[in-house]
Amino acid sequence: MDYNSRSYNLLLTIGVFVVLEVISIVMITRNSVLQRYLIMNGIRSTQVFFWERSEGIRDFFNLRAYNQALQEENAALRGKLAQIQYLQETKAVTDSTAGLYRWIPASIIKNNPNKQHNYLILNRGAKDGVQTEMGVVTHNAIVGVVGAVSEHYSYVISFLNKSQKASAMIAGTTDFGLLTWDGVDGRQATLSHVPLSSTAAVGDTVCTSGYSTIYPPDIPVGMITAVDDVSGMYKDMNVDLFQDIRSLKYVYIVQRHHQSEIDELSRNAANIK
Repeated sequence: MDYNSRSYNLLLTIGVFVVLEVISIVMITRNSVLQRYLIMNGIRSTQVFFWERSEGIRDFFNLRAYNQALQEENAALRGKLAQIQYLQETKAVTDSTAGLYRWIPASIIKNNPNKQHNYLILNRGAKDGVQTEMGVVTHNAIVGVVGAVSEHYSYVISFLNKSQKASAMIAGTTDFGLLTWDGVDGRQATLSHVPLSSTAAVGDTVCTSGYSTIYPPDIPVGMITAVDDVSGMYKDMNVDLFQDIRSLKYVYIVQRHHQSEIDELSRNAANIK
């Protein structure tokens, strides 16, 4: 009984205290302009604090949608740039829909980066116009080549694969060679079979050459860190890649217009005796 009485008295005391505090605050805000300003300013500061935090949380959950929208916008801009380049090169001013490449934005849903023969799975497939032998890139990386396609997904043979080679050149020159992964470090590659006459030096940029239907030209992919003569026949160069493919989330699948026609012509030419 004594315990219940003490609990009742404690609750009553707390209740009276809270009521008196509320009454005091109301009286202060009504009778003192300065006190009212300070209290209201404190309330507004608290509101702003929680508004900022809630907005930050909302932005975090919308980040994926923002990134996807930005990627689609970049793909559209790249497509328009390709159209302009095509029109400038061919002077086909009557064909405003032409373009050398179509850029398909995609997300990596699986990345297998820790083996000698690595691969990726993308969330774009046949329904999006993806076909085998299409290149996959970013603004500063060769990612790989589409090896298989289903309706909604595509399997990409990663550039981090000992079977993959890409034609690349030293920026600002006509010197080119074969770019391959070194098989160990995801940020290291070798540019091999570069002509002995090349004046490339440490610090020069390596970019895609465009000498194939897979990758567009002039994508900067890395920087030369060492140059070696090989048996007095050609040069090999160590290249630090700009992008770590293992950390990628968003990429572009590149479709070269008339690619099948070019491939067919190449096959027929190879059969000519």
